[in-house]
Amino acid sequence: MPTSKIQGFLFDLHGVIADSWQYHLASWQAIAAELHIPWTAALAEVLPGMSRLGSLQTILASANRQGEFTATQMQAITDHENDLYRQYVAAMTPANRLPGVTAFLDELVAAGYPMALASASTNAPAEIARLQLTDYFTHIVAAGSLKASKPAPDVYLAAAKLLHLAPTHCVALEDTVTGVQSAKTAGCLTVAINVDPLPGADAQLSSTRELSLPAVLRALGQPDA
Repeated sequence: MPTSKIQGFLFDLHGVIADSWQYHLASWQAIAAELHIPWTAALAEVLPGMSRLGSLQTILASANRQGEFTATQMQAITDHENDLYRQYVAAMTPANRLPGVTAFLDELVAAGYPMALASASTNAPAEIARLQLTDYFTHIVAAGSLKASKPAPDVYLAAAKLLHLAPTHCVALEDTVTGVQSAKTAGCLTVAINVDPLPGADAQLSSTRELSLPAVLRALGQPDA
């Protein structure tokens, strides 16, 4: 059963449950090409975790083209990126689940921990369906209702509320700097999943292959469930 401190788990989607960031990056690379902006390794490194608008602003800034487009034009470009991304989502299958994730979700279910998906992506429900994980994630934050994207805490506050839990009693699993900032600002115990150190996380695993309930509890200094 859940420990007195940890009562629920909140999951980021891209990079934690599925390897779908590659598809967002492919979509943004196509957008950059259409805008005649060079695609760089720095963009590929910094975009994961950003909102769609934030990603576009970052791409434009990389070529010193901030302020070139109106708000309406910016919306049209981000809508176009989303259309490109949805084509990738339509081809997703359970094979896109990251290693170790399915077994970890089964452990949480067996131990009685409620779970929620804390993704700022409006495509999250469709992705979860394509991954065949709908039975695990009956609680998914309605991304369109959020006032601010990561690193703001909104998505994690909303996810904890879906579980009727205080954020301080929830473990957030994240793979980006902005995601960790979001979860920590919300008050969650935060486990980073990344080969590179993510500042501010309470614990870190190098990949989803290391995920298990005992491993997460040990990393957070919590007693075994």
